[in-house]
Amino acid sequence: MLDEADKELWSGCKKVTQLSIVARLSNIKLEYHIPEKSYDAIFHVINDVLPEENSMVGSLYESKKLIQVLRLPEEMIKCCRFGCMIYWRGDKDLYRSKFCNADRYKRSKNLARCSRVSYKRIHHFPLTPRLKRLYASQATTASMQWHSEDHGHDAGVMCHPSDSGAWKHFDKIHPTFAAEIHNVRLGLSTNGFAPHREFGKKYSSWPIIITSYNLPLSMCMKEPYMFLTALVPGPSNPKHKIDVFLQPIVAELEQLLEEGVVTYDISLKQNSHLRVALMWTISDFPTHAMLSGWSTAGKLSCPHCRKHTQAFRLKNGNKMSWFDCHKIFLLVNYPYRKDKNKFNRNHEVTEDPPPGKNGEQTLREIEQFGLVKVTELNANDVSKACGDHG
Repeated sequence: MLDEADKELWSGCKKVTQLSIVARLSNIKLEYHIPEKSYDAIFHVINDVLPEENSMVGSLYESKKLIQVLRLPEEMIKCCRFGCMIYWRGDKDLYRSKFCNADRYKRSKNLARCSRVSYKRIHHFPLTPRLKRLYASQATTASMQWHSEDHGHDAGVMCHPSDSGAWKHFDKIHPTFAAEIHNVRLGLSTNGFAPHREFGKKYSSWPIIITSYNLPLSMCMKEPYMFLTALVPGPSNPKHKIDVFLQPIVAELEQLLEEGVVTYDISLKQNSHLRVALMWTISDFPTHAMLSGWSTAGKLSCPHCRKHTQAFRLKNGNKMSWFDCHKIFLLVNYPYRKDKNKFNRNHEVTEDPPPGKNGEQTLREIEQFGLVKVTELNANDVSKACGDHG
């Protein structure tokens, strides 16, 4: 690859190399969705105008062969068609689901031929090489350290997540992590979308997107820096079983947090030890239930109030309402607390907000309830959750 990077397009050409021109044309093809035949025709025209002694490739196949080393890794993990497990790590050689006993592969109509077509596959795109490339490129390495610099705005004004109380609280309880400016803060987002809606086909996929908040505002919410880390297959909503498909992502995030990875910073011309922390998730309310495990339906659906909720049922519609239930979280001297006209009539809030819980207290409460992960349920419980598919 280093030889190709220095290879002249023709003798005496100093402006571009074979690798650079093919990489640029491949990027244009992807950006403007150019068909393969059109792409090959463009190469034929370019070859006609270049000097006869040139090293230009002649087709899409040759382009891919040249730049395949530059491609980021991709992993396709087979999974149960009912979403109860993925064939990964210790389970990768199983032929049937260990939970619902469903077949891993489709049955071939031709009995003489062994079919190896799986019912479902999850596409996993490892995060580590993408983060390492942010530091290996001159275009992004300086921006990855932007969060640690003085942003030049008024104190107390939040212009970026690094100005937030959550970010500062994390730095306070993890000073070793905060001391290394190469460490990356991440946010995870997911939601369902129907790729075949215009054809009337009911199918919903769930992309898992992770973005780096080390980057400045002008970059962190842009498409090139929002990494598609996994694509959960449909056709239906994974609901509480999304944990099954998140296993590769969780394992990678844990490894990057606890052990980290060595990465090369091109601006310093030296290696550094990179670790990451998932700061928060971004989702709508139904997806929040899937990611957190807290039910967002019913009287106790508010994850902040929990059992201290002041929700009530509407007299006519008999639906649950949380109107005027969250003034309790305002400061004690906030005027809205005593306002009896703009909210519920003749209602004044004097109570303190419910006590918050940290991660350890939440995990302890889960253990007291005897709750377990979807991936740890025994065969009978998961079979009931999946239905009788055996």
